[in-house]
Amino acid sequence: MSDEFWHHISQYQELGLDPLRWITSSSNELISLALYDSLKQNRKLNHLMEYSWYDAFPYSGKNPDIIRRQYDFRDPVGQSELRKKRIVSLLNIHDDHASNAKNLLEGLSEFYAKINPKYPLRCLKINTTPDPKSEFALLDYIDLHRGEKIGYTVFNTGCINVIDPTQNPDSDITVSMSLAPILENLALMGCTFGFRIIPVYDAPSEEMINSIQTSHDTFGSKYNIPIDDYSSLNTGKLFLGGTVYAHTERELPVRYDLVTSGMVILLTDKFGSLSPLKTRTIRNLDPTFHGTSSPDEAIDYDVNDILRSLSHPRFSLAKIVAKYSPQFGNQFDTHANIIAVHPVGSDGVLSLLRLSWLSNAHLIVNEIPMKYEKLSKQATKESMISNSTCAGNGCHLIVASNEVAIHVLEDLQKHSYNPLIIGRVENKDEPKVTISNKLTEFVAAKYITSRFQLYSM
Repeated sequence: MSDEFWHHISQYQELGLDPLRWITSSSNELISLALYDSLKQNRKLNHLMEYSWYDAFPYSGKNPDIIRRQYDFRDPVGQSELRKKRIVSLLNIHDDHASNAKNLLEGLSEFYAKINPKYPLRCLKINTTPDPKSEFALLDYIDLHRGEKIGYTVFNTGCINVIDPTQNPDSDITVSMSLAPILENLALMGCTFGFRIIPVYDAPSEEMINSIQTSHDTFGSKYNIPIDDYSSLNTGKLFLGGTVYAHTERELPVRYDLVTSGMVILLTDKFGSLSPLKTRTIRNLDPTFHGTSSPDEAIDYDVNDILRSLSHPRFSLAKIVAKYSPQFGNQFDTHANIIAVHPVGSDGVLSLLRLSWLSNAHLIVNEIPMKYEKLSKQATKESMISNSTCAGNGCHLIVASNEVAIHVLEDLQKHSYNPLIIGRVENKDEPKVTISNKLTEFVAAKYITSRFQLYSM
């Protein structure tokens, strides 16, 4: 283990981020699953409509106006003049306050009751932190413009959940990895223009804040995306994330209510693309872990490729999804359109559960395509990684008729994706996922595998 590696680990931890945490729990899995369960049982509880990965509003040809406010999660002071505006929320909650799902749901309900928004909330991103000084609640209030509706403005918010501890916390690649997946979620919705970034960031020194801002500018210039730079959070701890939005003049491919028996599930790229990055970090921590018979050089090459992918949003996806989405105002045609999409990313197979819940459908998954199958199996066998199906950018779920899915698959292949039809919709009104017991070869965490209905091949 190099001194430089441990220096970076200590640096991240002192700054308020644990760069090793995502290896064992890639996206606050326990909190996310428990919160979904609670909200399913308590729908429309005190302003919380559902825990959604996006929000969308009518687009009339003008960008929305954004007013940002930061609150103490446990003792917010509401602002009545902002009550009538739409809200996108990003919360960073201390582990002690988020460890119990019931308490977390009650805390969220109390928080939003004090804020008292007029409209139900959808896009609510929750991150947990081991550092009490890092806790905050950030609300972006959205003002829409009057006029003829010609499409949708889609919002997404989030923060960094994949960290390579060999990179500096304020490096271009680390900052890019905090923004690229959020932007890609907009591409998955078929948004093709008007991309804009409103970063959420903080650091303990002015020098590091300036470096992060420079990295934001570099990222925006690279993809010709405007950056609206608000001030830092002033918590004195490191945080990297943002709110992003873009426009589309197509109907949004999130008609989970239209998902019906006989439709197929397409995976745009293989699961498990983050395994080499996780494995390299584990090897630095524990040199006795081998995980694969491949030489270290091959893993290093894969890691470099993964880092490039994680810092690059796949905008080609937007054109493909838009191609198979109806024009704004038109009805969906199950024989011509994509019916539903859902991001995969670092959640891996957990995304299948969420797709099932949103669609209220029984999904049968026949294939679990893994990019680094041998490596993932060994890491799972040694219980070094809880969920080896975690993926980087480019990995998402699409639901459509078999005929449409085949055309989408062909288009994805032209853009260097490695897509595959992995399953089908069995029936409605029975939200569950039936999947091969091969899943246990890639997911060590029983709190994940126990939520699936496993069958023997």
